[in-house]
Amino acid sequence: MSSQFKKYRMTRKNVLLLAQAIINVHGKIAWQDYASDSPYPDQHSLTLNEIKGSPEKFERFRTDFTHQMYSNVINDEMQRLEQEL
Repeated sequence: MSSQFKKYRMTRKNVLLLAQAIINVHGKIAWQDYASDSPYPDQHSLTLNEIKGSPEKFERFRTDFTHQMYSNVINDEMQRLEQEL
């Protein structure tokens, strides 16, 4: 059963919770870059340490993955992680 949906603000802590939740649910943070001219989209992935250690990668993750915060599964995992802190 899904817990009550929580609305998170985009604080650094909550972005890192989102990153950890995505890794826990999907096993990785990955996306395809359809903006390139290549016939096959470029595959990209990030680790949690890369997101924590680089402001540019943190911002890229934040802009590309904020929408996943509104997934019930990811939101539930974020709440579970938040309880552990």
